[in-house]
Amino acid sequence: MAASRPLITPMQLIASAFVVLLATCNAGGIAVYWGQNDGEASLAETCASGNYEFVIIAFLPKFGKGQTPQLDLASHCDPTSGGCTSQSKDIRACQRRGVKVLLSIGGGDGSYGLSSPGDARQVAMYLWNNFLGGSSSSRPLGDAVLDGIDFDIELGGAKFWDDLARDLKSLGKSGGRRVVLSAAPQCPFPDEWDGGAINTGLFDVVWVQFYNNPECQFSAGRGAFMDAWRKWESVPAGRLFLGLPASKDAAGSGFVPAGELNSRVLPLIRGSPKYGGVMLWSKYYDDHTGYSSAIKSHLTSLLVIDAITGRTRYYAQWCYALGIEARSRSRITMMTSRMFSAMQMLIMVVVALAALAAGARAGDIAIYWGQNGNEGTLAQTCATGNYRFVIVAFLPVFGKGQTPVLNLAGHCDPASNGCTGVGADIKSCQSLGIKVMFSIGGGVGNYGLSSRDDARQVAAYLWNNYLGGTSPSRPLGDAVMDGIDFDIESGGGMYWDDLARYLKAYSRQGSSKKPVYLTAAPQCPFPDASLGVALRTGLFDYVWVQFYNNPPCQYSSANGVGNLASAWKQWTSIPAGRVFLGLPAAPEAAGSGFVETSDLVFKVLPVVKKSPKYGGIMLWSRYYDGLTGYSNKVKSSV
Repeated sequence: MAASRPLITPMQLIASAFVVLLATCNAGGIAVYWGQNDGEASLAETCASGNYEFVIIAFLPKFGKGQTPQLDLASHCDPTSGGCTSQSKDIRACQRRGVKVLLSIGGGDGSYGLSSPGDARQVAMYLWNNFLGGSSSSRPLGDAVLDGIDFDIELGGAKFWDDLARDLKSLGKSGGRRVVLSAAPQCPFPDEWDGGAINTGLFDVVWVQFYNNPECQFSAGRGAFMDAWRKWESVPAGRLFLGLPASKDAAGSGFVPAGELNSRVLPLIRGSPKYGGVMLWSKYYDDHTGYSSAIKSHLTSLLVIDAITGRTRYYAQWCYALGIEARSRSRITMMTSRMFSAMQMLIMVVVALAALAAGARAGDIAIYWGQNGNEGTLAQTCATGNYRFVIVAFLPVFGKGQTPVLNLAGHCDPASNGCTGVGADIKSCQSLGIKVMFSIGGGVGNYGLSSRDDARQVAAYLWNNYLGGTSPSRPLGDAVMDGIDFDIESGGGMYWDDLARYLKAYSRQGSSKKPVYLTAAPQCPFPDASLGVALRTGLFDYVWVQFYNNPPCQYSSANGVGNLASAWKQWTSIPAGRVFLGLPAAPEAAGSGFVETSDLVFKVLPVVKKSPKYGGIMLWSRYYDGLTGYSNKVKSSV
């Protein structure tokens, strides 16, 4: 009698049902600029190397303002005599290999710019008919249809590039052919020229030039580099590439040796939800150094493959939070269930799921402190271990020629210099890794800005009295706060963007060389009446949106999470670093909008955590949190 087949054990069932394996099959790509040195390989040879996902033909350095457009491919060919039409064969050869070929307009040298929306429309029509899906009797690169247009705008003014982007996308849509748009901004954020265009959300790829910009390239230090990278992550674009020179000779500064890129830089950014890979300037220098060959196997994002559905699930943002990739030196390759015993498979499942659980994006808690003398000291607040950000509130009088006035309720009297002792508490908090912000404005006060110059003067006051500058009368002593929080609820909506720019310009100035972080606390109706324009500058690192005292967009047990989710989706679209869910820490802390901790954990957080920009929750305020223990109850779920 034949032996009966054993039933599947629960362990085998679990193992087969939850085979999730870490794999490295979503490698980041490499983009390279080609065309500015005839000593580099041909376009076809460039693509045949197998190293590149994008090749950007550079440049069209003359166009707009009524000029006849002019292509410049150095000594590769002479477009004036029709000598570049033969490049069509190479372009098609690249495209057959799956390489996208773009034309770069602009560059570091040239004569280009746009004088009006009409001028932008004419340039778009020229590009469409001569390089993209249109038709013209004189196509400089022949009849090959390029995949898109790259905006390398480094001069010529900042206006009307957004119009050009819209017109190009529109022509592609009406012509039935997708037009890929890419941009190559400088790493200081936002870009002086491309910033407005990129904010249209029409760009598929952005390769940021982290070179020739000492303040934000990797040589400035990990902190400065990551500050810039996170800002660029906030732009409404598809994929984000790290732009680098392919050799020391390729740029004035910013070169990162391949080994250092692989071991120190890529582990910091690979898990970003928008990470796309590395852009290199240029093919000529890459030919001499072999840079792309040295890095291509390291351009890896982490995925999870669900063996039941066969679907690839992208959990890179989870890994990004804790740097799992940086610790995972070796590739973990997929093996079928037949190669493992049930026990081995279960162990693998547990390891994989544990990695995902550990790597899940950890949220933080921000708390406002300063408006009730019974809430405990600032040092005691930080010592709880519950908070990543403490916002000292408020400076409710400033601007319009007024003498600024600090108000810390019953904590201390700034008029008699009684608040300078808070400086020691600020330093204590910072020693624990907590960022201490200073909030200007508030729900009650007398503040506003009357002009750009008024904004400049307020910025100088804040710098000298609370940040890294110097003043004989610093209200909170000599402690250097980490940044400024904009809680603007009155005083009009003008010039707050100017104040943000002036404050951000102080970053890494003074003896402390600290960055100036900017945060904001807008109301949840979108866009915020006071801060809408300022938040569009892209200069804000953290935004805690007040989802209370605003019934149309806050959570309620009766109406559920729908209204909040709709508003949250709008708020996570802004060009800011991380977005926090602002809540009252007790029913008495606000007129409406209090969320029971169980509702927050099981109904609200699962919705807001889906966003890559999710940062955590903000609570009003420390006094009420001390009464209810709200942060203690939710911190493990945030």
